[in-house]
Amino acid sequence: MCAIVEQLLEAITEGDRWSMARRTTGRFLGQLLAAGESGDSHPCPRLRDAPRLSLTEHPLAVVDDDIAVVIGTVTTPAERDPIPLVAVLIASNANPRSWRVAALDTTAEIDRDIRVTAVRGADTQSDDTAIIAQYGPLDPNAAAIDWNDPTVVLCTHANGAYTVADALAELEDYDRSAWPWLADEGVTFCGWYLRARHPELVREH
Repeated sequence: MCAIVEQLLEAITEGDRWSMARRTTGRFLGQLLAAGESGDSHPCPRLRDAPRLSLTEHPLAVVDDDIAVVIGTVTTPAERDPIPLVAVLIASNANPRSWRVAALDTTAEIDRDIRVTAVRGADTQSDDTAIIAQYGPLDPNAAAIDWNDPTVVLCTHANGAYTVADALAELEDYDRSAWPWLADEGVTFCGWYLRARHPELVREH
């Protein structure tokens, strides 16, 4: 659970909208994507001038079946003292179990409405999907590539050019079950293709 929160902090810092959408739900999901759409490079929580953020000082995780609360602090060069952080997570239906962030706050308080919403499971996958569709594409860089043209050069190297056709051929080397991971990592061009063409992978775990 702490790792999920750290991954989300890193996604916020880097402006990785795909990872934000993959790890959040409900009202917080809407806030993050709306901030990215408006050009705000520092969506909530506002942690300034920090290339890398991580939970420090032994974060505490409290689990009660389908809801978890992670309490800890994060550090940033712009602030003298550690910043308290609370994350509310809800369990997915996946096996093995995984978590999505329902709320993330730097005020060290848990909003009652968010807590009740998470406990009741009021944030449904269909609601999340509608929010994601409203603010698509999740990865503008990947979406800007013409994936219909197999001759488009994605990069060049000592052995020649790497094209869209090469990326699609590389994708065939992976089992379909690996697609969500490839898209989430976003370090390969076939992962970029998945980010651009398969937004439904956001809700696969």
